[in-house]
Amino acid sequence: MRYFLLLGGFIGFASVLVASFYAGNRPALALRDAAIGCVVGGMLFRILHSAFIAGLRARLLERAKLEASLAGDQEDRNSRVS
Repeated sequence: MRYFLLLGGFIGFASVLVASFYAGNRPALALRDAAIGCVVGGMLFRILHSAFIAGLRARLLERAKLEASLAGDQEDRNSRVS
């Protein structure tokens, strides 16, 4: 998770710094805005990472239940044939 937090912070910092310089702000203001962008970007990536992991866990749990159900159905078919 820390890599997503670091990546989000870096992307937020870099994009806001470039946008702030492009807008013509002074370097002090650009760095302040970039620091805020770093925090916001890090939090956004953390939330996105949590949502991705939750969706992945739900999908894997759903797949495991489906496989268990299919295995149970296969055993029932084999016992009926014998």
